[in-house]
Amino acid sequence: MEDEKTNQKEQNLYDKILKENILAYILQFSKRQLGFQIKEHTLLKDKLQTTLEREADFLIFITTQDEKEFILQLEFQARDEPNMVLRMQEYYAILQKKYQKPIIQIVYYLGETPSNMRATLAPSEVFTGFQLKSFRDYSYKEFIESENAEEVIMAVLADFEKEKQEEVVRKILFRLSQLKTDLTALNKYVKQLLVLARLRNKLPKIIQNQLGNMGTIGYDIEKDDFYLQGLEKGLEKGLQKGIEKGIEKGLEKGKLEGKLEARRELAISCLQDGLSVEKTAKLTKLSIEEIRKLSKEL
Repeated sequence: MEDEKTNQKEQNLYDKILKENILAYILQFSKRQLGFQIKEHTLLKDKLQTTLEREADFLIFITTQDEKEFILQLEFQARDEPNMVLRMQEYYAILQKKYQKPIIQIVYYLGETPSNMRATLAPSEVFTGFQLKSFRDYSYKEFIESENAEEVIMAVLADFEKEKQEEVVRKILFRLSQLKTDLTALNKYVKQLLVLARLRNKLPKIIQNQLGNMGTIGYDIEKDDFYLQGLEKGLEKGLQKGIEKGIEKGLEKGKLEGKLEARRELAISCLQDGLSVEKTAKLTKLSIEEIRKLSKEL
């Protein structure tokens, strides 16, 4: 039971980050992946009900003489209900999830005049499954080239393409420091990155090592309760204090020492990965001339 509570707390943390960030990039990301053209969009904030307030009229578990088992649902309607077929579909989904048995549904109409209720779903209304996609199916490069920090941090969940984890993490952190030079904003996305990194073994520790190596951000993750316990309490206490203090100190040091060198190292890595001179220049904020010079030295 305690493990379930811990898992739920961690799931809530992931959900919070994804819901907070998703509108910043998901439409353009989906457009690239699925190819649909968006004319306009409206966010629907309705909460989906997990239970129906009304109860089914009769539910009967039946076993036949030849040992077949199924759920029989009987409904009685005194008048036409235009959306009865959709209501029965809701019942069907709930019953299927709970009992995982074949289901037979019958609606008995009690009215005097003939019924006009639809009894079958249109093809477009029939649930036949969903599209399953994994972030591991996408290259981290697709995320790291984004202009949105919200999308950049998702690179930590993508395919590293056999590249060393340390190198990918370094690119993610460097890209975040480019997009978010304000301390408060950078603090926010580093925290979110650390939370998402818990979905990948060893990455929180690798992130900490790279934070120190870059000379732009510093934070001792091993002293953080969140890293040791994985609880929301640790995130609020340890990360809030440690990251804010570490980032502020690291940024000041990085401005004086490692900024340019870190950019050059990142540029070399990008070129070795096959990125174009133009994309590498855009990512590292170095001039095209300097990128070309580094390319010749490889």
